[in-house]
Amino acid sequence: MIHAALALWVTLQGPASAPLVLDLDGCVAAALQRSPKRQEAQAKVRAFSARLAEVQAIYTPKLNALGYLAPMFTVEGDALRGVERRYGPKDWGPYTHFEAILSLPLYSFGRVEAGGRAAAARVEVERARVAEAERLLAFEVRRYALLHLYAIGLRPTLRFGQRTLDAALLKAEALYAEGGGTVTQADVMRLRMGVATLRRYAEVAEVGQALALAALKHTMGLAEDAPLRLKDAGLPPISPAPLLSLPACLKRAAAARPSWRMLSQGEAAALSLVQAERLANAPVLFAAGTLAMDWAPTRDDADNPYHADPYNQITGGLAVGLKWDLDMGATRAKADAAQAQVEEIRALRAFAESGIPLQVRKAHQGITSQTRLLKHADASLKAARAWMTFATAAYESNTGEARDALEGLLAYLTAKQHHAEQLRAYHEARAELIWAMGELHEGALEGAP
Repeated sequence: MIHAALALWVTLQGPASAPLVLDLDGCVAAALQRSPKRQEAQAKVRAFSARLAEVQAIYTPKLNALGYLAPMFTVEGDALRGVERRYGPKDWGPYTHFEAILSLPLYSFGRVEAGGRAAAARVEVERARVAEAERLLAFEVRRYALLHLYAIGLRPTLRFGQRTLDAALLKAEALYAEGGGTVTQADVMRLRMGVATLRRYAEVAEVGQALALAALKHTMGLAEDAPLRLKDAGLPPISPAPLLSLPACLKRAAAARPSWRMLSQGEAAALSLVQAERLANAPVLFAAGTLAMDWAPTRDDADNPYHADPYNQITGGLAVGLKWDLDMGATRAKADAAQAQVEEIRALRAFAESGIPLQVRKAHQGITSQTRLLKHADASLKAARAWMTFATAAYESNTGEARDALEGLLAYLTAKQHHAEQLRAYHEARAELIWAMGELHEGALEGAP
């Protein structure tokens, strides 16, 4: 992982026109840095972190303030001496008002604490989801890269077949023109059909490798015209390192697979949410302070404490109180919905307890099976190569028929394709096992068999 990251960093520092030359782990590292899928998952972590901060902010002081300025006519006197009002142009002045309430929640009888635990657990769920997205992204990158390498690796074989068939066709046409009877018109037509078929296969391989490369760039978060080239010229051979044993793979999956963390933290979040919703009708204990100031120079100040004068005053005070927001029906419904989430997560956990080991076992057995099948494909390829060699040599020395040469070449090309498909299936099984174990890189599969 470190070497791949360093290689990627050095590559990215080069000229903008220089192509990225990466191996499979390098493609995974580039995807983890650039892919929008991972960025989307990280954005959800930040969103739920903000929700956690919002819950935690409940116990911080809250200040509500209001101030305004308005015109006020002149009022002289009071309720005992009589009141005189004047509305002339010179009898107007300012009226200023300011009020503020500073409140501090002290205790919610457990509701805020339960909500905080639910939000914190949900943040951990989203972090585990990021890790799960990274593993799935690495699996997709490997699949597209292997498909691209599969198509690239077939091109030399197809070119070899084209050259061989072109030479055989030229010779067959020349012999048929001589009229010696060693080559019939059917032999010439058969060779022409073989040439056309190989050209079609070559075109399909060319389109396939281009589409796989475009899909790889898209998955890695690269532009379609970004210069990217894989180090390998074809599928890599079977890994010489021993495969980690199945019990070891299962043990590592139990520890490293992000799904377990998602389920455990998700259950904790749901349980805390149930508790928070059930406490929704509990009161909130708070402390508060209030301050109000009014000033209107065009109005006489009333000194009588029993005479309300909202225009020239300074009032304030401190208090401790309880606040209720009672809604029994909505509280019960929300608690039931949260409890349903708990039951859903527990059902998913029960499914994962058998499903994840099954995925690991399937991928591990797939590697073992594909390794055995590759041995048979190797033997078939060697036999087909010998058949093609002898049949072609016999045809070129005029001791064999064109049909035998064509069938030998077709058998070799078919065996070569089957071998490449088997090798791709082997590497895809390794990629699936890496994902099923909750790992990111090939090195996770190495260990005692």
